Amino acid sequence: MCSDTSMNKLVVSVASCLAVVGAALAQVEASSSTYFLDVDPARYAGPAGQRLVVLVGDQPRHVSLTAQDEICLQLQRAADSGVISAHLRVLRPEPHAAVVRVAGPDISPGTYRSTPWGMLLRVVTEKNVAAEPIKPLGLADAPVCTL
Repeated sequence: MCSDTSMNKLVVSVASCLAVVGAALAQVEASSSTYFLDVDPARYAGPAGQRLVVLVGDQPRHVSLTAQDEICLQLQRAADSGVISAHLRVLRPEPHAAVVRVAGPDISPGTYRSTPWGMLLRVVTEKNVAAEPIKPLGLADAPVCTL
């Protein structure tokens, strides 16, 4: 027969084990929801694009790409197909808005996708992130904006 002390030890051991497993699963979920996104205004002889670290499902974030270009950006995943779309609104130089599919089963990894006005977007593959010495801009502290 089990004593109360041994039962308490068992319950505490099981609870701590579940807490560790839960923390590990949360880290896996967070890492699989974070993407590197290259955004390029695609102007002839203009400034280069910017690499952003974007969390899928996060609030729309205000980003200054260059002195001329400001956008409001959010990544969303479609529950049924797994397609990831960039919801984008250009604030400067000319207002535009679009939804661009940037990752999914029918999109080759690392492929640039274009908005109707020519801005280029692509999800960067892990291999390219390691090979290209570009410092990404994190959006966690960027101001929230409205799409």
